[in-house]
Amino acid sequence: MSTPSSSSLPIGLDDKALNELTANLTNQQLLWLSGYLYGRAAETAQQSVAANSPAAAVAAPAAAQPTPAAAAPSRLTILYGSQTGNSKKVALQTAEAARQRGLEPTVRDMNDYPTRALASEQQLLVITSTQGEGEPPIAAEDLHQFLLGPRAPKLPALRYSVLALGDKSYLQFCQTGIEFDERLAALGAQRLADRVECDVEFQESAAQWADRVLDVLAQEVATAAPEVGPSTGAALAQAAAVSLNGGSQADLSVFRVTSSPVPALKPAVQHEDVQFDAPLLEKIQLNGRGSAKETYHLEFSLEGSGLQYEPGDALMVQPTNRPELVADVVKAARLDATAPVQLKGVELNLTTALTEHLELSVLTRDVLERYAALAPQYSELREALLGTTQLQAFLYGRDIVDLLTQFPIDLSAQHLAAVLRPLPARAYSIASSPLAHPDEVHLTVGAVRYEAHGRQKHGACSVYQADHLAIGDTARVWVDRNEYFKLPQNPATDIIMVGPGTGVAPFRSFVAERAESGAPGRNWLFFGNPEFTTDFLYQTEWQQHLKQGSLARLDLAFSRDQAEKIYVQHRLLEQAPQVFKWLEDGAYFYVCGDKTRMAADVRKALLTIIEQQSGQDADYAADYLKQLKKSRRYLEDVY
Repeated sequence: MSTPSSSSLPIGLDDKALNELTANLTNQQLLWLSGYLYGRAAETAQQSVAANSPAAAVAAPAAAQPTPAAAAPSRLTILYGSQTGNSKKVALQTAEAARQRGLEPTVRDMNDYPTRALASEQQLLVITSTQGEGEPPIAAEDLHQFLLGPRAPKLPALRYSVLALGDKSYLQFCQTGIEFDERLAALGAQRLADRVECDVEFQESAAQWADRVLDVLAQEVATAAPEVGPSTGAALAQAAAVSLNGGSQADLSVFRVTSSPVPALKPAVQHEDVQFDAPLLEKIQLNGRGSAKETYHLEFSLEGSGLQYEPGDALMVQPTNRPELVADVVKAARLDATAPVQLKGVELNLTTALTEHLELSVLTRDVLERYAALAPQYSELREALLGTTQLQAFLYGRDIVDLLTQFPIDLSAQHLAAVLRPLPARAYSIASSPLAHPDEVHLTVGAVRYEAHGRQKHGACSVYQADHLAIGDTARVWVDRNEYFKLPQNPATDIIMVGPGTGVAPFRSFVAERAESGAPGRNWLFFGNPEFTTDFLYQTEWQQHLKQGSLARLDLAFSRDQAEKIYVQHRLLEQAPQVFKWLEDGAYFYVCGDKTRMAADVRKALLTIIEQQSGQDADYAADYLKQLKKSRRYLEDVY
């Protein structure tokens, strides 16, 4: 079929006009439009024949309904459960990659997703993180509970795939994603692609998963579409001409529509972090002489970096391993420190690889699995991998030197490098306000030092900053955005902050930001540490904020200043009437710090406060707290 000349088209419908009309349409929209117009043309022609032939009018069947040449693509829902925003970021980038392939995705937050909608989904991509030891993020709690419960519907018509974000330093790695995947399969849904589990450096794995699953869907749409003749544009123009000319070309041949091939795409998910070698401007130990703690305030310059952050974000800091630890690993492995190793196609000597690129201070499940495969003679390693309890007991306090020393095997430098995991950056809650300290970022870092398995151990990144960074040295940093742990959009909203120890860091940022911006909302801080005289972090600053009115209340819990230990949860209970009144009036409630004990104790105390002050029962209190979480007025940054 040749392309019609402009003279054969209706007035005003030349090639230029057609191009203008269709310039912003996707491939799928063009396919649908071409089919629709053909259907209109055929219907008009049939009606014309019927009108001019009484016999034909009697014998002719009912007018044909418009039949698109290719059905619109099936619905694609991308559902994310995010705690800090990473899952949301991946979901949005995956949706953009889907649109580039001619698909029509809808992105939904699990926090706002009605569970009844699950039964009507056709194609579903689930992207979810896992919190701590196997818990779903707050946004995913309702859907997770529903899906794993008895009311979950059978889903034989659903096709899906799961991307799980996690951290291999936790035993229950990617547990929430695993549970979503396995439960959907058990309910009869069919996998579009196998589940992918991502460690803290998730970008590359997420991109590969997105490309794989979207290519499957795009290929299905392309295969389902009939083929186009020599020119889709010509066919579209001719169909339009027939329709607009009243169907005079009644014998218009049926044309075939082919979809154009999907163009080569950049990765669906890209690493957007801007990394910068930030000079250290200041380092101050915050604890007084005799303290059992070792906490540092660090100030880095961001001048010229292009890095931007908001209160509530974290700063990623890339450490290097201690030279002493590197030497101990080389010795325990009985290797030459200068032996060559290949890492991602680059040749390095073993010492450089161990210092800059490989995790040594933390032993994780995946490392143990790879090592155990090379050491079948050690039954203890196999037994440790049999269950969570055994594994937790085995990993606790052990590092790579312990593994190599207690379970020696002969291995090459390259084998050792292959066993170890990449050295990940560590995230630290930012302790500064960009309004108060432009071109700077501040951290509050507790140096981790302890003894285990007969050796002194050190936190890789905290001790890197405490011992090995001097004023003027640079550290590789980038911003890790926490989309949800943010100040209220309304500056008049009151906030309650609970941040013992280094958990106070983001609240230093919050209060300074609100002071600089003149936000009228009240700020109430609960802070705790062992002793008033040695551990009152940022004491002078808090007193100044109280004096200026930028801090409305400050409640302190120094646990060892009296015979009976007092913690922040006890101070919350003491102020129960006011805490509840602030919540009833719309206050936001923030918690930052230790996840294992403190955060759980604070939640328990808050439930008690709600129950007592409302005069209702425990179920009411639980639902009250649940609604605070869902409305993102109860927010945690815990670790």
